[in-house]
Amino acid sequence: MKLNDIASALSAKVIGNGDLDITRIVHPADAEGAHDLAVALSKDAQEHLGAVHTGAVLLPESVTPPGNGIATITYRGNDRFAVAILTEMFDERPPVVVGVHPSAVVAPDAVLGEGVSIGPFCVVGEGALIGAGTQLVSQVTVGRGVSIGRDGVLHPGVRLGDRVQLGDRVIVHFNTAIGCDGFSFIPVSNPDGSRNGIDRPKRTHSLGRVVIGDDVEIGASTTIDRATLRDTRIGSGTKIDNQVQIGHNVVIGENCLICGMSGIAGSTVLGDRVVVASAAGLGPHLNIGEGATVGAGTGLISHIPPGEIYAGMPGAPYKVAMERMANLGRLKQLYPKVEDLKKRLEALEKAAEAG
Repeated sequence: MKLNDIASALSAKVIGNGDLDITRIVHPADAEGAHDLAVALSKDAQEHLGAVHTGAVLLPESVTPPGNGIATITYRGNDRFAVAILTEMFDERPPVVVGVHPSAVVAPDAVLGEGVSIGPFCVVGEGALIGAGTQLVSQVTVGRGVSIGRDGVLHPGVRLGDRVQLGDRVIVHFNTAIGCDGFSFIPVSNPDGSRNGIDRPKRTHSLGRVVIGDDVEIGASTTIDRATLRDTRIGSGTKIDNQVQIGHNVVIGENCLICGMSGIAGSTVLGDRVVVASAAGLGPHLNIGEGATVGAGTGLISHIPPGEIYAGMPGAPYKVAMERMANLGRLKQLYPKVEDLKKRLEALEKAAEAG
């Protein structure tokens, strides 16, 4: 790829040889050859420029180019946005072999769009519909009546239950299961100790679906449960990290970010652009307002208004949560004072009794 083409994608300019062929983008410390582009947008990365062995370097517009014959792209804008564009340009997706691998099993009435790739040991169930250009890499299971849109990628080990719907350009990573039965059981006893008249927890069956919008990406080993009667829904543009649990009847809006090891219990609703940070746990039947943020490790048991940030255990508005943590840190200093006051009070009481 020509250096000029990379600069054009970044709306940046080139100083030096714009016709240089670039085969890799790397951290400056890892640059090895004349066809590497060293990405030095951060101050930490720029510290390695003195010993860099590369053909070209990407720098902020405010930093002086290194010279010594090294071509330079000077960039003005958000560093992370630049890295997102570059990594997309140089990402090597799994090789696509159009057609059905001999080891795959595809139901006779399944409909495959133009350019679909069904890799080794995949299984496609009855009545499934797979859109044009979509790739099932290997060992992917697609249940009955599943609908998958255009240009998706399902990585090895993905499992789609019956009647799941995926939109266009959906990416699902290794060993994720979508369309599992929800965890919905009537307990033997009520919270007040009274019995429900059953000897074992009673199962509520999951008859609904999972419906996922366009441009959604789902990380490895994530599980998304089907709904009881209606649909579990994931809005377009939402990104879900690895090892996330999404319960039955959950509705997640558009362009949300759900970070790793978080869990969302059944029937909770998230508005658009909500961020759930890592290892957060959201209780059932909650409403999380548009643009809200749930902090890392938060145990949420209450609704969140739009735009608010909640943190802590149990979850509370950010300022309240920080005050709680600060007060906990003061307890070590408070204990001796309380003990001293206790002794002085006891002494006063004894003196009063003695007259």
